[in-house]
Amino acid sequence: MANQDFNIPPERERQFDLIAVASDALLGRARANGRALEYIYPVVPYVETDFSLDAWLFLDTESRIREYQADGTAAALISEFRAELAKAGYPAEWLQHVSCHFGSKEVVDRDYQGSYYNFLR
Repeated sequence: MANQDFNIPPERERQFDLIAVASDALLGRARANGRALEYIYPVVPYVETDFSLDAWLFLDTESRIREYQADGTAAALISEFRAELAKAGYPAEWLQHVSCHFGSKEVVDRDYQGSYYNFLR
């Protein structure tokens, strides 16, 4: 069976590009500041006209999630991610539909053989 090419609508491609720019910026800054942000996994709907985003921010451990939620670092990471999206040119009407969630690389590695995709299924 031959590979099929899937045509991604230009606006969805733009969304993916802007998410990548914002994710790279936040991951770089987090690493430079010693924060345990390991990966950002974006989830967008299959509906062409829905530009909502569920961003999964993966920290190193479950205990780190609890620590960051307690000390305000989790909220700061969410604010910084939204700011990076805006800086990258993410449209304001799309920003209104951005939700962030936390997961841990520890659980992904232990229970999902290192697959973020399987974690989110």
